[in-house]
Amino acid sequence: MARTLWYTRCPVATASGIAFQRQSFDKEFDGSDFVVRNIKELGREKADSHFDHSLADSFREGGAIPPLWARTRGADTLAVGLTFVADSLATFVRADDKAQRVQDLAGRRCGLPVRPYILIDFMKVNAHKGFYSALLANGMRESDVRFVEMTINDDMHGSINADLKQGDRPSLYDADIDYLLRGEVDAIFCKNAEVGLIQRRYQGRIRKLYDLMTDQTDRAHMVNANPRIITVSAGLAREAPEAVERYLQVLVRTANWAASHPAEATAVMARELGVSEADIRSSYEADFHNKLWPSFGPEVRRLLQVQIDFMQSHGYLGQVDLDAWMQPRFLEQAYRREGLPAVA
Repeated sequence: MARTLWYTRCPVATASGIAFQRQSFDKEFDGSDFVVRNIKELGREKADSHFDHSLADSFREGGAIPPLWARTRGADTLAVGLTFVADSLATFVRADDKAQRVQDLAGRRCGLPVRPYILIDFMKVNAHKGFYSALLANGMRESDVRFVEMTINDDMHGSINADLKQGDRPSLYDADIDYLLRGEVDAIFCKNAEVGLIQRRYQGRIRKLYDLMTDQTDRAHMVNANPRIITVSAGLAREAPEAVERYLQVLVRTANWAASHPAEATAVMARELGVSEADIRSSYEADFHNKLWPSFGPEVRRLLQVQIDFMQSHGYLGQVDLDAWMQPRFLEQAYRREGLPAVA
């Protein structure tokens, strides 16, 4: 009986998402003692493992907030890789709003989405960090605006490992936009490929005021739930280290493929995220296909510390021992197995 390796990934630019779309895990583990399957097969009962990593023998690649939070709460995980791809981090106002720059939001209401039902409210942290960075990049402080909580009761669990259909699909930010259009807040935050999606859907009703990806150059300001973190159940790493190495080898191989196939990588990411290829090109830094390599290099570790510092300073995160958590030996071996030099 093959041992199941479970995986989950976020709807962002990751090698895991591309590997899933290209069935690369199936090809790697075909005929082995392991089979790779999506945690969504286990239903809603196990969906929260995407946030707390409670499922044994599982991998996760995605936003940094849940794995950091889970680790501080005792999750038996290891961090086995980091990636950083800058994505669109946009502040939106209503189309008829007189604001023309971030400074025009002084004294006004910035919406923070709050989902009381979710284990770790990463969307609230995303929005808070997005406004924090936009304000800081424009010589302002948090105290210069009013943060207003927007209670949202959608089904965030439904977006976990979703097979997003390209076209007129719901956006993760539809509820935020409802608050904006009703005049209950003056500005909202939106990120990733959702930015292009909502610009099309609400054309003439909302307007992008500022985008941290394109309107300034400090990469520390572009940190928002990233670097993405690849985590694995520590028990699996102890009992079957070669399986962890082979899984990471798939991600290394996928990153290598994407780097040499930019057009195809863009098409696959559009299918993965349920958006158009134009959305991918406008929502990620131009060379995103070269940035999917997992690593533990000094720059990506510095950027992870930026995320940690923000979360800790705003009460979202306790103490985390990165040196004990991050275990680069599995990734180093994956690069060796694939015959490629490790990316710094």
